[in-house]
Amino acid sequence: MKKFEDLDRVADVLGGGGSFNPDTEYETVDELVDALVNLGRIDSVIAFHDDHLGLKNELTSEFLSSPLAELDTSRFESQIEAVLEQANIIIPLSEKEPSEDDTDDIEEDKRSRGEDLND
Repeated sequence: MKKFEDLDRVADVLGGGGSFNPDTEYETVDELVDALVNLGRIDSVIAFHDDHLGLKNELTSEFLSSPLAELDTSRFESQIEAVLEQANIIIPLSEKEPSEDDTDDIEEDKRSRGEDLND
């Protein structure tokens, strides 16, 4: 498993030529975090990890509105680490081919959230 060490790499994987949102460029941290949180809402992730749902609450508006290309990495180090921590969980989970046990866990999670499995 590759570990993401900077937000530019996360942006590349989620957007610019990556398999999730090809040809999408994220201008601000906010756009990137929204894409990451949305990816975290897919069944193969949310069934096993939901810490990302409160991620934006941990981040300042100044950090979120920062352009990725001009990000002050020393100033926002702890917030960058929070985003990278989630990326290092969400992206691998979203790329993983679910096992039979995973599929059962996903279905159980959907039932616990009140989702109709027949939809």
